[in-house]
Amino acid sequence: MSRLMTLHQILMYLEQDHAFILIQTINKQLKRYFNQLRVEPKRKKRSTKEEIEERKREEKARKDVKKRLAEELKRISPKECMKYVTVHIDKHLTNNEYCEELISGIETTDAKYKIESNSAVLNSITWSRQISDSVSEDEHFMLLIWEFDYVKNLIVSCQLLNKINDIKLHKTQLSIIIFSTADQLKYLLSYYKQNLRRMGRILDMLNSLEQMMLNCQVSFRFVENKNDIGLAVLYLTKSIAQKPYKLNKYKEEQDGCDWYASGHTKNCVTVDKNGIGLTQLWRQMLSQFPLCGLETSEAIAAAYGSPIALLEAYDNCSSRLEGETMLQDIPVRRGFGPLASNRRIGPELSKKIYTFFTDNTGCTTLSQE
Repeated sequence: MSRLMTLHQILMYLEQDHAFILIQTINKQLKRYFNQLRVEPKRKKRSTKEEIEERKREEKARKDVKKRLAEELKRISPKECMKYVTVHIDKHLTNNEYCEELISGIETTDAKYKIESNSAVLNSITWSRQISDSVSEDEHFMLLIWEFDYVKNLIVSCQLLNKINDIKLHKTQLSIIIFSTADQLKYLLSYYKQNLRRMGRILDMLNSLEQMMLNCQVSFRFVENKNDIGLAVLYLTKSIAQKPYKLNKYKEEQDGCDWYASGHTKNCVTVDKNGIGLTQLWRQMLSQFPLCGLETSEAIAAAYGSPIALLEAYDNCSSRLEGETMLQDIPVRRGFGPLASNRRIGPELSKKIYTFFTDNTGCTTLSQE
């Protein structure tokens, strides 16, 4: 009987397992079916003709912008910028002897020049830049080339300042070249010396005009050689041509500085993560003081190995006089071998260093210490 019960139980177990396997099979099929329903991608909607044209226009616009930016960078690069600058020379300057030198200097570069009439401002030179193939931009700078006698008459008649103010209505930045000879300058100097008493008012007026010209940011220079005029115009042309490139470079440097001003790495001391280089940096910091050379900075760094060590020593001083004289007796070895000599740091440098590290007013100057 027990054997029959065992077989019956076995058959029941088999039936249960078969049903379980069947249920698992159905669940897998249903799961696979629903997964296929989810994974099956939707059919992509076919683009209309208008949408295709719109995408083409957008792509073309992006390419045009990229091409225009590349062309602008090329036009302001130092090697190409001179090709897109034009020097505008007033035709009245062609009557002077230095005009030939002026034009020949421009012809040695890639810049172009035009001789045209400027009725508003005579004897002037201006510049323009080719921004694109169809657009040009005038620079806000003007150069005036005046004869010595013309300037002298303006000064004597007290019309120089009024003349400059009228010209600055056309261009905001102005520079003047006064073409003169050595004899004319000597004559002017001797004339003013001989008539110093009678010309007192005019001399006072010249001084006031000079001060006002500086306040108006108008520069001027005397030129005695016609070749120097050509060189001056050439240098100004190069400077104006490279101006956009230098401004962009400066802007990039400033944009990269979140909280500090841009600097350079010339003569800097490298300090690695292990602190190697700190002693050399400390010696270089001490060398910034007047009268503190290499031997002196090494002597101080040997006695006080870091700024913190020096500050702690100052804090332990009982009085200001003790702090000011703390470093004065440190020996400084100069030279090597039989020619070596020793000297002291001295009270003056010791006082300067103490003042620098301990003053908290922000108003004390080391030159008075």
